[in-house]
Amino acid sequence: MKLMKILALSALGLGATAPAMAQDKFVSIGSNPVGNTAYQWAAGISDLVNRNVDGVQMTAEGTKGYVANARLMLGNQIEAGFSNSKLAYEAYKAEGDYSDVEPGQILSWMSIAPIVQHVVVLDGSDIMELSDLEGKRVGIGQPGGTSMLDAEILLETIGLSPGEDFTDFRVKLGQMVEMLSDGQIDAFMWNGSIPLPPIIKLKSQNAVRILPIPTDVSDAIRAKFPAYSEGDIPANTYADQPDAVPSYRLGNVLLIRADVDEEIVYQATKTVMENLDHMATVHPAWGRVSVESILGGFNAPLHPGALRYYREAGVPGIEEFVERTAN
Repeated sequence: MKLMKILALSALGLGATAPAMAQDKFVSIGSNPVGNTAYQWAAGISDLVNRNVDGVQMTAEGTKGYVANARLMLGNQIEAGFSNSKLAYEAYKAEGDYSDVEPGQILSWMSIAPIVQHVVVLDGSDIMELSDLEGKRVGIGQPGGTSMLDAEILLETIGLSPGEDFTDFRVKLGQMVEMLSDGQIDAFMWNGSIPLPPIIKLKSQNAVRILPIPTDVSDAIRAKFPAYSEGDIPANTYADQPDAVPSYRLGNVLLIRADVDEEIVYQATKTVMENLDHMATVHPAWGRVSVESILGGFNAPLHPGALRYYREAGVPGIEEFVERTAN
């Protein structure tokens, strides 16, 4: 995968007196594997910005997922990336898995609809509750993605260990959907923004169930990891799902490197926020984004370009947010 840097190129080989040639500035947005939700978002943002902001070329980069995106940003291989609120704060503070880097390199940009934990089985399965996953073949997401880490936390909370209590498959969502359909696995887990297109496709071809996550389980997870929050999969999120499914959530956020030009971030933020109706046609999650929700889930400071626009737009609580994250 070729990852593009922000470049300001002068004329080369034309002599010292040759005028500089204007070049577009490139911004890559890390997402997740091509075809998944965050890739759709990154592609939608890139297309919108490229059509409306002069001098900028944004690209959607398919990556291994949210965990990988933070590392790619810290390694200066991409300029922006989707992640979750837990990883975002740790990367900003250089804590946890990011204690080997300098703090303050990654800042907040936009908060999208939260990601919600799914545990999916075929309708005819004898797996009726989470404890029934013992002894089964379970897909838990690919390395480098936040869903795999979220699945491990959920499984640990219910007392199941990969390789000991069940057989784990660490692959992408699209592959897990195919494996479930073909009978190669018995269940899969994925934490993503609803509705998930691969699950929509799966339900159009198979009768499937989404297992409820009991409140005592989600309470235990939230007690240990406060970045998670309460939240069901609402009724009718998917076809043949008349009732809400108990689950829990994690903030779903777009981050950006602190050294990206302020004007670029300002113009990109303005373009996206003033075209949310269009973004909702890219993915329904953007239909729930507004000035009231754009700061949700963030605990790290905003990029100055984003802050400038949010102040102009009168985002509720913006000054309280600035004070809280500054401390």
